Amino acid sequence: MADQIGFAVVIGLVVAIAVGVLANRNASRAAAPPTTVSTGVTIPRATTSGTSASSSTAASTRSTALLPLTIAAPSHQDSYARADDFGGWIEVRGCQDTRATLLLRLSQVPVTFTSARTCTVRTGRWVDPWSGVVTTIARNFQIDHTVPLGNAWRSGAWSWTHQRRVAYANDLADTDHLVPILAHENASKRDDGPESWRPPNPSAWCRYALDWDHIKATWNLTATAAEWSALREMSATC
Repeated sequence: MADQIGFAVVIGLVVAIAVGVLANRNASRAAAPPTTVSTGVTIPRATTSGTSASSSTAASTRSTALLPLTIAAPSHQDSYARADDFGGWIEVRGCQDTRATLLLRLSQVPVTFTSARTCTVRTGRWVDPWSGVVTTIARNFQIDHTVPLGNAWRSGAWSWTHQRRVAYANDLADTDHLVPILAHENASKRDDGPESWRPPNPSAWCRYALDWDHIKATWNLTATAAEWSALREMSATC
């Protein structure tokens, strides 16, 4: 009988010790912050703020700095023929061409069309980025090539294939390439560079200069010395 009691006491002590060890282990786990996910990948500590700040600063610097362009005199300007060299708007989706596609994309309200075929946009709401003027009538706006076709031609597009020139004229991938602006504004700009034409609203000079510059850099187009000087002056307003 005494042996049975002694054995029970030993068993009780073992159980008590085991419970205490488990309790301490659970408490330790609860107190320590988790450092791994279920896959065993270490969760990074909150020590990346410096890196993020550096990245943001670099991005900000890049966004307001001009990209280098090759400075060269214009060439082949006497052989330029817009329709022959660049063609017109191409059909993008069904009967909707580049112009209609851009107006659909940029309208701040749902658009209406001139017919049930939904080919030509009639109304919407658009803001001219260079003057700030708002219109709801599509025909009041023309689609402007930020770097005009004639300027692109004498800056190097004269050497391109016809296919590449058509792609340039209808580039919808670059959101800065084509913009709807007032018809009379587009007429006054013609194919002039920033040394001869600037947005009527000076607060738009920064964006215009950066857009012009990156388009020329993207398409490997040259700039004249006067053009580059104008870009530097305008980008100084950023």
